[in-house]
Amino acid sequence: MKNVKAQQRDKLIMELGVLIQPFSELLESKDLPNIGRYRVACAKIQSGDAAWRKTARELATFANDIFMNAEFQKIAHVNEGFLREVGGYINEAEKTSDLAELKTRCNEAFDNLKKSFYELLEHIPVEWEPEIFPANTPFTSYLRIKETLSTVKTRIHYFDRYLKVEFFYLFLKDVSRGIEVRLVTTQGNSQYGVNGVTYVSELVRKEFKNYQLIEVTPHDIHDRNLRVDDQIFSLGPGIDRAGMALTNFGPSDSSINAHKELDVIMSKGNVIHQS
Repeated sequence: MKNVKAQQRDKLIMELGVLIQPFSELLESKDLPNIGRYRVACAKIQSGDAAWRKTARELATFANDIFMNAEFQKIAHVNEGFLREVGGYINEAEKTSDLAELKTRCNEAFDNLKKSFYELLEHIPVEWEPEIFPANTPFTSYLRIKETLSTVKTRIHYFDRYLKVEFFYLFLKDVSRGIEVRLVTTQGNSQYGVNGVTYVSELVRKEFKNYQLIEVTPHDIHDRNLRVDDQIFSLGPGIDRAGMALTNFGPSDSSINAHKELDVIMSKGNVIHQS
């Protein structure tokens, strides 16, 4: 079964990233950009906004007669509101020539744009459905699993007795460093588990603000579970092997008791690395 809404949401997020990239690059530069560069960046966002709104409309459409118009209108106007705000700052900077203050204000507006977008995105419901990935579809499987992480707000917890370094490269690279990360695995050997990921985990814990690598016994965990905020997903093989062979992936029991069981597993473990 296809998680159409999840795919549409992920597409909208990706397209927004591309759309606002000119402004993002401007603010990330070490120098103080002149006013002309700000105006060009705004023009680039403006030129692509109409196409981006079409993707937002797709996400808000559930059937021919079911369209979440109020939610769509709010999401569709986030770029417009941002451009209006920074436009005022640009006009003011032309009078004062204070480029440092302009960059500070634009940074704040840019952060508010992203924050507002993700908050509004939560108003569009995404019902996760179980999927079976056919054999020899590792890239498709990777994209589907990555969709579950696209709007993570608080935590990512992964339980896998055979945890491998591929998890870090595939699924943590683009995650906000402020997200709570818990990786629960066994002692393992040089290929998997704590012993297999120690050198990468040592680096990760220095960069993430709230990170733990937890060692448990093989008796403590069997099935692989991925907890994203308050949704629990189950996975057949390890994330690094998804789609190599026939693979089951989908939402699991996310009740209070289910969360308690995962919490108990973590509490029984030995924290190997933490930030």
